[in-house]
Amino acid sequence: MSQPHTGGTVPLPITIPSGAPSRPVALAVAFATVALPAVAAGGAAAAGPALGWDLLFLACYGAGLWLGTVAASWVAWTPRVAAAARFGRTATVLTVLAGTLQSLLPGHAAAAAATVKYSAALSATLIAGCGATILAWRCAAHSARRLARRAAKDLDAVPPRPLEPDDPLAPSPERSTPDAEATRWRNAYTVPGVDPAEVNARWARGEHTTGCCLSGGGIRAAAVAMGALQSLRGELLGADHLVSVSGGGYTAGALQQALTGASPPGGPPVRGEVLRDPESAYREGSAELHHIRRHSSYLADTPGQLLAALGRVARGLVLSLALLFGPAIALGVAAGWLYRHVPFTDPALGPLAFPVPRPATLAALGVVAVAAFLLALFAAGAAAERPRSARLARQLATLAGLTAVLTLAVPALGWLAGWLLARTGQGVEIAGPVGTVLLTFAATLASIAWRHRGALGRRLSGLTRSRRDGAVPAALPNGVLQRLLVIGTLGVLAGAWLLVFAGSATTRGAPAALVTGALVLAVLVVLGALFDVTSLSLHPFFRQRLAAAFAVRAVRRAGDGQVVAVPYEPAERTTLSSYGRVAEGVRFPRLVFAAAANLTGEGRTAPGLNAVSYTMSADWTGGPDVGWVRTRDLEGSVPPRFRRDLTVQGAVAVSGAAFASAMGRASRWYQVLFAVSGARLGAWLPNPGFLRRAHEAAGRGHWTHPWLPRARRLPYLWREVFGSHPHRDPLLHVTDGGHYDNLGLVELLRRRCTRIFCVDATGDAPPSATALAQALTLAHQELGVRVELDEPWLAEPGTGQPWEGGHPLNSRLSQSPVLTGTIVYPPESGLDAEIRGRLVVAKALLWRDLPYPLLSYAARHPEFPHDSTGDQWFGHEKFSAYTELGRHIGAAAREAADPLHVPLATPDDTEVVLTTDPS
Repeated sequence: MSQPHTGGTVPLPITIPSGAPSRPVALAVAFATVALPAVAAGGAAAAGPALGWDLLFLACYGAGLWLGTVAASWVAWTPRVAAAARFGRTATVLTVLAGTLQSLLPGHAAAAAATVKYSAALSATLIAGCGATILAWRCAAHSARRLARRAAKDLDAVPPRPLEPDDPLAPSPERSTPDAEATRWRNAYTVPGVDPAEVNARWARGEHTTGCCLSGGGIRAAAVAMGALQSLRGELLGADHLVSVSGGGYTAGALQQALTGASPPGGPPVRGEVLRDPESAYREGSAELHHIRRHSSYLADTPGQLLAALGRVARGLVLSLALLFGPAIALGVAAGWLYRHVPFTDPALGPLAFPVPRPATLAALGVVAVAAFLLALFAAGAAAERPRSARLARQLATLAGLTAVLTLAVPALGWLAGWLLARTGQGVEIAGPVGTVLLTFAATLASIAWRHRGALGRRLSGLTRSRRDGAVPAALPNGVLQRLLVIGTLGVLAGAWLLVFAGSATTRGAPAALVTGALVLAVLVVLGALFDVTSLSLHPFFRQRLAAAFAVRAVRRAGDGQVVAVPYEPAERTTLSSYGRVAEGVRFPRLVFAAAANLTGEGRTAPGLNAVSYTMSADWTGGPDVGWVRTRDLEGSVPPRFRRDLTVQGAVAVSGAAFASAMGRASRWYQVLFAVSGARLGAWLPNPGFLRRAHEAAGRGHWTHPWLPRARRLPYLWREVFGSHPHRDPLLHVTDGGHYDNLGLVELLRRRCTRIFCVDATGDAPPSATALAQALTLAHQELGVRVELDEPWLAEPGTGQPWEGGHPLNSRLSQSPVLTGTIVYPPESGLDAEIRGRLVVAKALLWRDLPYPLLSYAARHPEFPHDSTGDQWFGHEKFSAYTELGRHIGAAAREAADPLHVPLATPDDTEVVLTTDPS
């Protein structure tokens, strides 16, 4: 049987720049890219408008552009960047050809050729300039000594599983054993360090491979998990894996940080003995649990902390808007200068003078568009036989689109900017500070919103309507309506950005506008150099607040023997590879923080899923679709700014990043507003697949291959706004694990557990266990696992035995809070066919046998136990109620964990029994 790969570095063919030059050649090319056009321009200006000098200048300029696009191809390492370099070369050729025709042809024909020349030259200049700059930078930054240091570092990595034809090849052992038909299922079981042969051997010895998973749900899920693990402590300590998602990670991280053997260099600030007893940690009445009870409103315990949180949001909003709209001003001023010196359509600033394009301009646009169309027809149906024609058709179509933008769209936007300024009472002379334009448009949008405030209020109130009193808020619209709302939101943002850009372009390069543009550009450079876009979000604040509430040690003081909960110092970095392990001799499962890596725009995920597995543990970080890297090696390879997130506290915060600008299967129309405002969670973390490729490239001396960025700069903010998350990027946008699987159940099935305890505090609204159903569906799609539930409808509100007299709780009572089922693994898992696992799900529900204080609380609080995840300010009574409920569902799960024996009928009447008991 085919055995999935279980770890280790396998040298594979990687995507690297072909024909990488020597460093002297590269520097010469980068210098010539700038020098040739500059020298030719100076000579042409001195000689005057002579035909010979024009052609010489054109030849030198074309040579410089060609060298720059060659430099771009040398530094290209993704198909998209390589395609851009090829487009730059085509644009260079068109620039020279159109320039030659402009010099030779008369009248309108020359004007049409000039339009094509300038459109192509602009594209080629940008690509060549970027290529030469990046080549020179990498030549200096990726020195031979630095490459040798990078290659010398240990990097134990497992490549991502191949999905597309151009993906890297799978390791050779897997290529030689393609006996399993369901390749996707087999690949999805790739988890380093998990060997199916070991699971089979343990089953043969009568032992289970046990896992526990704690669902997401913020502080609600954390409280339920805390109580459930008090009742399931024996099962937890006998487990092999503990997977946590979001709020479940608060509790799992708290236990891990209480039991870790790691400590700061000088020891805890309170002198005494650190207690690391897994039996007593966070038990009822413990000092650690009392600490969390006192900080259950962890985001802000006091008015001062609330003001600090609001200040963080305000700071992020101001800086995010500056980083997003600053480029619109700088680029607009540059465009105004360009239109002043290049004969495109005049973007005149005037509400009545619509910029009509010149006939020659329309003729040039038509010629390029028709040429692209004819080439596309020629290559249609025979792209494999005519690849160059198909590629040239795409490139000409791109050039036609760019020409339309330069000659039609930007001038029309300039006219619209002037019209809006006239309607708002502003003068048409805006050669002064361009910031006035931004303020004018902001005032215009604000006045429109205020004028329609009644309608807006009704729309917003509809988004949070309830199904009934005390019910969970209704879900926001999905499907087509949600997509329309996404498009509308992005349209408003893009429209505002374009209007600021167009208003700045109408300055036509006036001196005051150039000064303003230069100042804005300087501010952008400073902000981009000083700030990490993740640091502009709420992620650092969220990480710190979670640590203040859940990161404590139990210490027996030396003076009086009292046990106290000692919080971790803010400066103590809980490195994941060290603090993610318990002390030697302590019995505790391997902890895995389940998160989600967002992948969009490339068809790498099914529609509506938009995310893949990304887990963080002391041993490995990553997932089957993005690759794995040993956590210790990852920590040693990343720049300092990333290390704060490669910690236990960072993993807890990333795994709980529910409100983010990308939310996987939980995507909503409003998430783009999180990116713009800075009120977002999540972090950009290293892509294991990219890091492996970069490490291999360094070992082979390929200095043109990129490395991890030193910080998450401005382009990553733009990617959040526009939802661009390519799988080959150096960094992945990692958010809440619930954006992939809100139970963590799929990760335990991926690790082939034969007995699973699942604590479900997702708060999904009745009448069905939505999170469980979604997890089981995903497990079958991704892994081929089939789970046969025994009697799932007993765990539904309304099925419990009612009290007489129309008690208000009757409709909310379930017959049982526990769902059980049998796990059937496919052959692709590598497990023996006779193995049958057992699933026990403890769901946060109400049933008749609960103690009176808990039922009384439920009667007084109709939303219990489905309080919104948006409520992260739990008081004493609410936290105690959820913790108590967790204790009782944990006890019920423990009682329901008996093995299942299923007799099977056979043709020869031989008695065959399938069992979930390995003994």
